[in-house]
Amino acid sequence: MNRIQAAENLKSFGIEEPTDEQITAYLNQVGSETKKEKDRAEAFKAQASKADELKQKLDELNNANLSEVEKANKATEDANKQIAELNKKIANMELKAQLAEKGIVGEDADNLIGADGKLDIETLGKIISERETAAASAKEKELLDNTPSPKGNDGGGKEDDVKPADLKMAEKIHFVSGVDNTNKDYYKL
Repeated sequence: MNRIQAAENLKSFGIEEPTDEQITAYLNQVGSETKKEKDRAEAFKAQASKADELKQKLDELNNANLSEVEKANKATEDANKQIAELNKKIANMELKAQLAEKGIVGEDADNLIGADGKLDIETLGKIISERETAAASAKEKELLDNTPSPKGNDGGGKEDDVKPADLKMAEKIHFVSGVDNTNKDYYKL
């Protein structure tokens, strides 16, 4: 992930103008999360190879009385189960590492990966929706903060603010209604 992508991610989290320090801190956090997930995947790979050796020795002891064909079938079946489990764990760790590179870490990443090891599209939609809502709110706040206050109606109307067109209208109303126009406050609209 580069600094521009990191800045965009921070903006989607609601930070209007991320500073260099915030971008660096964010990149460091994502990098450390990615490294953690990669390290965990490597640890699982190492454990898998050790487990294979131990499983093989255990199977040799348990299968001492089985025929050669039965031994081979059982060993193949056990190995296939273990390979499937390890592949699932490795795929899960690699997927978490990829999500971490995109800024999705922690609980969000855990929720995105379903029990079958695939992405949960509904959760992904919720995360995208939350980020879009946060970005829209941040943009709306930014626009409101940068919008000047409307002029007028501040309660402090001055006599100089009365326009000639307003005075003519007031005179026409006076002529028709017969109201005394000697009070200048009457002309204020």
